[in-house]
Amino acid sequence: DSEPTFSSITLGAYKYSFLVPVANELLTDAGFNIQSLIAEQAGNAIGFAVNNGLTLGTGTVQPTGIVTGAGTGITGGTGVAGAFTADNLIDLAYSTDGAVRRLPGVGFMANGASIGAMRKLKDTAGNYLYQVGVGQPDNFAGFNVVENPAMADIGTGATSMLFGHLPSYKVRMAGGLDVASSTDYAFNTDVTTFRVTMRVDGNLTHAGHVKKFTGGAS
Repeated sequence: DSEPTFSSITLGAYKYSFLVPVANELLTDAGFNIQSLIAEQAGNAIGFAVNNGLTLGTGTVQPTGIVTGAGTGITGGTGVAGAFTADNLIDLAYSTDGAVRRLPGVGFMANGASIGAMRKLKDTAGNYLYQVGVGQPDNFAGFNVVENPAMADIGTGATSMLFGHLPSYKVRMAGGLDVASSTDYAFNTDVTTFRVTMRVDGNLTHAGHVKKFTGGAS
C-alpha cells in the first residue's frame, strides 16, 4: 500500500511602493513625454526591488527568496576565496535528485560577474565548458544558465550560484503593478506625486528542488 502525504505553502502579499515627486513646471515645459519616461524608470526600479526580495528575501517582512529557501548543496573554495571550480558546479548539479535534473526548466542561476567566472572554466584540453546560446539560453555542462542580478558575488560564505528546477519557485502577484498620481499630496509645493505599488510574495515549494553553492575560504 502507498499513502502519499501532502504539504503546502501559503503565499500572501508584501507591498513594494515608492513616491516620485515631479515639479509641475517640468511636466508642463518638457519637450517630450516625461510621464512615459517616469513610468519606465519607476517600472525598472520596482522590478529590481521585487526581484531582490524574490531572490534574497527572509520571509518575514518580504517574500521568502529562492536563495533563502534553497537546500544546502556544495561548499567550495580553492585559490580565490569563495570561487568555484568546474567540478564544484558539476557536483552542485548532481547534488539534486535525478528526477529533478530531468524536469523542464532546470538550470544554473547566478549574477553576471559569477557567470563571467563560469564562462572562463575549461576542461583539461583547454576547451571552454560554457556554451553561449544563439537564440536560446546559454549552457553549462548540459544545463541552461539564467542570469539574476540579485544573486551575490563570489565570496567567502556567499551563495553565488544556484542549481535546480527554477519553476519550483512560485510567485504570487496580488493585483499587478499599480501606478497613480496626485496633484493634491504636495499641493503646497506645486508638485505632482506619482505613486508606484506592487504586492507580491514567493516561496520555493521543495527545498530539494534547488541547491546552492556556498563559497568557502581560500
